This record gives sequence, C-alpha cells and structure tokens, in this order.
Amino acid sequence: MLRFRHFFAIAGGGLALFVAAPAAGASAIGHLPPPTTGGDGNTITVTVVGTGVKGGSAGHSGGRTVSVPAPCSMSPGFTGKEYYEWVHSGQAARDWYRTGGGMDGPYAPEPGYEQYKDDDQGHWYGGSCSSATFTDMDEFFAYADKWFATHKSVYVPAGTRPPAPPVPPTLLRDVAAREMTLPAPQINWNPKLNGNLSTLVNIDTWVWLTDRNPNRYVEASAESDTGRVTARVDANLDSMTISADGIYKTCQNGGVPWATGATGECSIRFQKASPAGGKTAVTTTTSWSATWSFNGADKGPIPVQPTGPAAVTNIGVREVQVPNR
Repeated sequence: MLRFRHFFAIAGGGLALFVAAPAAGASAIGHLPPPTTGGDGNTITVTVVGTGVKGGSAGHSGGRTVSVPAPCSMSPGFTGKEYYEWVHSGQAARDWYRTGGGMDGPYAPEPGYEQYKDDDQGHWYGGSCSSATFTDMDEFFAYADKWFATHKSVYVPAGTRPPAPPVPPTLLRDVAAREMTLPAPQINWNPKLNGNLSTLVNIDTWVWLTDRNPNRYVEASAESDTGRVTARVDANLDSMTISADGIYKTCQNGGVPWATGATGECSIRFQKASPAGGKTAVTTTTSWSATWSFNGADKGPIPVQPTGPAAVTNIGVREVQVPNR
C-alpha cells in the first residue's frame, strides 16, 4: 500500500493529480509529481555482519549486504524548467482545483521555484511512503504522518546527491533478526563405548552440546537521512531439549561437558536397546532468547524470538552383557 502527499505527474501527454487519503489529522499538502518506482531512492542497502550471519561462526563474523524497500523516500519529478512552465501556464492551478486540491486552499508553488526556471537537468523531489515493511498499519500511518511533516519537497540540482531515505530502527532490527542464523545442535555423550561409540540401555547417558559458544549476534547498518545507523540483535542460548524413544529431557544452557568430577549433568536414560547392529535417533533442539539495541541503546526483547534448527544424532544403544557363572 502506497501513501502519497498531493502531487502531479505527467500521464499520457497531460497532467494528472494523485491523491491518497491521509490518516486522521494528517496533512496532504505536497505539490510535486509522484515519485518514480525503482532506483536507489526507493530501496535501502543494509550491511549485515556478525557471528549469527550465514557464513559466520562462534567468534568469527560473517557478512553480506541486502536491499530492502524504503518505508518513505524522496524521488524525482519535474525538472526546474518543467515545474516553472507548469506553474506559470496556469495548468498547475487548474489541475489542483480539478482534482479536489482546492479543499486545502489555492495552489501554492514551491518556495524559490523561480530560480530554477531555466534548469532542465535538476529535479524537484517529492515524497511517498509504503507500508510494505510494516505489519501494524496504525504504526505505519503514524510513521508516515510524522515523516511527511518533516520532509518537504526539495530541489536537487544535477550532480547533487539525492536525499537519503530514512531508516526506522525497527526496520534494521527486523533485518538483523531475519539474517540471524542459529547453529544446528551437535552433541556428545558419555558413556561412549570404544569401537562403536555406543551407550548403554537403562543407565543415565550424559549429553552436552559440543558448540560451547552460547551467544550469537547480528548487526544491521545503513545510511539514513540522519547519518549511519545500526541495530544489533543478540541471541543467547537458554536450553536444549533431547528426545529419543518418546522420552524428553530439557536442560538449561547446552548441558555440561562430561569430565571426572563434573556436576550439573544433562542426561537421558534409554529404555531399550537399538535394533541389532543399528542405532537410535536422538533429536536435539535448542531454545534461544534475543534482545536488540539501536546505536548502542538497549531496546529490550525482539517481538518474535528466534528458533534454531533441530538436529538428529544416531547413537547405538547396547545391552550390558553379563557372563553366566
């Protein structure tokens, strides 16, 4: 859904006025052509880095760039010469009234437009907002109304960098959360019999994650109309759940690696042996919690917590063989 201020566009050799109904209390008073689709002004290039980015690992950062739609942007319309001729021909006022703009009063040209009357290279830039990056429409309309109130039409001479689109903190947060890749849980266990690495039936098998770094992060950064901005999402391992043969066990963190004298075990007791020569599937899942910050300021938990992939480890479960005396 696009939300525009009042503006004009060349259509079929003539001029057409496009008006979008504003939210209650919103002001729709722009006087410029609608923005063109595509182009750098309508997208935001986001750089993502971190140990949670695909290709990164515990202690080693990965990175890549992604493009996302700009929620609001300034895009080119008339040249300075076209706009001057449009106003002075009287066509601007006629189109303004013909399409209902008169309800807001007489058509008022952009301040200082006369100084660009001979410039056929530079362009007037007008604004638009799209709800494509929003899930809450009330939040979108509030954001758009605030943006239109502070971003008026502007003239951009040829060779001058166009206005950068604004980058809401929540947009970068959502990019960082979407780019977060959590590791598939890899486990080790004890007892682990020599030769076939099997454990034993009807005794506690101590299980733990072999990936001992329980933290992942992703930073998403972009150039905004206020400068470079960054959102960071940090994910921390809460627990792991092990299941086999209908038995479930949830343990805090990733369990404690087995060692002589170690405490705090996370264990599961297999109720039956694996088929002869076979193995038993053990499914492990992990639970994570994530928070975010913007330009270093803590913002609390992210709206949707991340989930890691499940992993299956095949473990042989053997019976204890006791010789007959």
